[in-house]
Amino acid sequence: MRRALCELIPSKIGSLVPLDEAEVKHLVSVLRMGPGDELELLDGSGQLARGALVFREKKVFAETLTVPTSNPKLLSLPIHLTMSVIKGEAMEWVVEKAVEMGCRTLTPVETEFTVVKMQKRGSDSFQERWQRIADQALKQSGRLDRMMVKSPIDFETALLSPQSLLWLDEEMGESGSPTEHLAAQLPTLKTVREFSIFVGPEGGFSASERQRLLQLTMSEKHEITRVHLGSIILRAETAALMGLALLVGNNYGKGKN
Repeated sequence: MRRALCELIPSKIGSLVPLDEAEVKHLVSVLRMGPGDELELLDGSGQLARGALVFREKKVFAETLTVPTSNPKLLSLPIHLTMSVIKGEAMEWVVEKAVEMGCRTLTPVETEFTVVKMQKRGSDSFQERWQRIADQALKQSGRLDRMMVKSPIDFETALLSPQSLLWLDEEMGESGSPTEHLAAQLPTLKTVREFSIFVGPEGGFSASERQRLLQLTMSEKHEITRVHLGSIILRAETAALMGLALLVGNNYGKGKN
């Protein structure tokens, strides 16, 4: 069934829910939906209801057919992604896959080796586009709550993350697979309520950024855990997905929502 995002789903059946212009254009012009066609309504925070399109005075609404419900199994996990900005379609792919993997938020980071120059178009335009991609992935994936894409930040601000950082170290030097390295950290990781996976850009972090991260991994004032990605060189987008998959595959976050 087609899905649409709305700001609020009323608890009363038969209520008319306004839909924004972009949703209406997609439903009517792209999907060719008409009056009476049914769809699922999402409020982005975990509520779901069934509705039907109503055309009234050149405006399009959704009339609720059921009361809003939720399903904890279809909500995001307490996993966040602090992602160094990478080029074009690769970054958009990361955004989409992060939604599918249950990531709660994605924070883009500008680093020394970031290739994309966001100042030319303004960082807000990038954030808005990534949020649209995340919302589209939400409607396609079956989960109920939005992954919020935050405004881009710089490297030092990323180190002040309110969540514990799980730094995926792209530097070679330790044998073994990422699964083995993560498994060694799992007893510690599972005691932490929320994690943010920290991934570098194309080419990795700069020497000074790496030194800063290494210093903080040894500091008691910062919660930064370093996990090696093993002896295989991964693209930045592959590393991000692998980190998410390893945590989800090891049931991190289950029961912590």
